[in-house]
Amino acid sequence: MDQTFDASVYVRAPIINIANGVTLANALVAACPETAPENVAKARTKLKAAAEAGQKALTARRRENGALSEEDVRVLDREADASFGALRMRLIAYSMLPPERFPKARRAEELVKELFGDDGLSFLTAEYSAQNTVMASIVEHIQEAALQPEIDALAGPEFLEQIGNVLPRYDVMVRDRLQKEAAATSNLATFVRAIQSAIVSYATKVAGMVDEDEPATIEAVRKALRPLDAHRETGARRTQGGAKGEATSGAPGGAKGEATSGAPAVPAAPTAAGAGAAGGGELSAPV
Repeated sequence: MDQTFDASVYVRAPIINIANGVTLANALVAACPETAPENVAKARTKLKAAAEAGQKALTARRRENGALSEEDVRVLDREADASFGALRMRLIAYSMLPPERFPKARRAEELVKELFGDDGLSFLTAEYSAQNTVMASIVEHIQEAALQPEIDALAGPEFLEQIGNVLPRYDVMVRDRLQKEAAATSNLATFVRAIQSAIVSYATKVAGMVDEDEPATIEAVRKALRPLDAHRETGARRTQGGAKGEATSGAPGGAKGEATSGAPAVPAAPTAAGAGAAGGGELSAPV
C-alpha cells in the first residue's frame, strides 16, 4: 500500500458546472468520516449548504425555462420551417409552368433565387437565433423591395400572411431563450464558485487529517476524497478522448442540429403562449 499522500492536488478548485458540482459536493458530504474532527465537520456543513443552494438555483432555473417547454419550441420551430418552405415550394411550382403560356413563371423563378439564394432552405437547420436572423432578413427584403403584391399574386396571400403570423412569435421565443440563458449563466456562476470554494476548503481540511506515521489515516482520507479523485479522473479521460461528437451543454438558444430532408412537413398548431396573437397577416420583420 502506498504510504505517501500528496495534499497539494486538493488545493485546486475542480472544474465543474452547477449540475455535476452539486453531485460532487453531495458525494463528498456522504463520504465524510463519521469521526471527523470539528474543523472538518464544519467544512462539511458549509459544503452541504453550498450544494443545497446550488440545487435550489438549478431547480429555479429549470422552472423559469419551463414557461415555454422544449416541445412548444420544437412545434413553433416546425411551423416556421414549414411556413418558409411552403412559400419557396409554391414559387418553385409556379416557375415550372411553361413560360410561353405563363410569362410570370420566369418571375417566380427569379423570386426563388432572390429570396432564398443558392442555399435554399439550409438556414432552417441552423440554431434558433441564426434561423431567426435569416427569416427576418427575407421578410425585410420583401418589404424594402415592395415584393408582397407580386408574391401574393403568384403564390396567394396566405403564404406571406402565415409568415407574418409566425415570425413575431419565433422572434419572441428566441429573445426569451437568449435572455434566460444569459441571466441563468450569470446567476449560476455565483453558485458554481461557491461550491468550488467549499470543496477546496473541505478537501484541504480533510487532507489535514493525514498522519504519515499512521497509515490508517491515509486510507481514511483517500476514501473521503475519492469522489473528488474520480471527478478529476473522469475529466482527464474526456480531455484525452476528445469531443467525439458529444454535444456541449449550455449552448445559448439550443442548436437544432436536425437536418431537414426535402420539404418540411406542416406541423400541428403551436401551443406556445400567444400563438396567433401576433402577426395576424401583416408582414413585418421583427424589430
